[in-house]
Amino acid sequence: MASDDLLQAHEVPFGDSSVLLDNVPPLDPTLYSLSPEEAAFFKATTRIDNDEALKAHILIAQEKAYQVAPYPCIYGFGFLRMAITKQPKYHDIVRMGRERENAIFLDIGCCFAVDARKVASDG
Repeated sequence: MASDDLLQAHEVPFGDSSVLLDNVPPLDPTLYSLSPEEAAFFKATTRIDNDEALKAHILIAQEKAYQVAPYPCIYGFGFLRMAITKQPKYHDIVRMGRERENAIFLDIGCCFAVDARKVASDG
């Protein structure tokens, strides 16, 4: 990516003021991809069955979020990955949620809360 492709600065809200970030790259929709598992999850949770309509929905959400917080996980679609399902203890977490009365799952630093929604969906 050429330096001309970088935005010169991006003002991000921070409490009662804002922070000026330098060299924020513009979004690149060609980075968008979903695995079959991710596509099924997002189709079920959004009730959008059409692949192109789902992509458009996700790109709009990405753009809105990136305007507020231009984080790399938003830029690179990391928020779509449901990383928790790849953890060795994932099935134990889901089982505890089913078996324990008033179980609580706390996901700290969750961006779009996709992992938390996946845990809730599975258990």
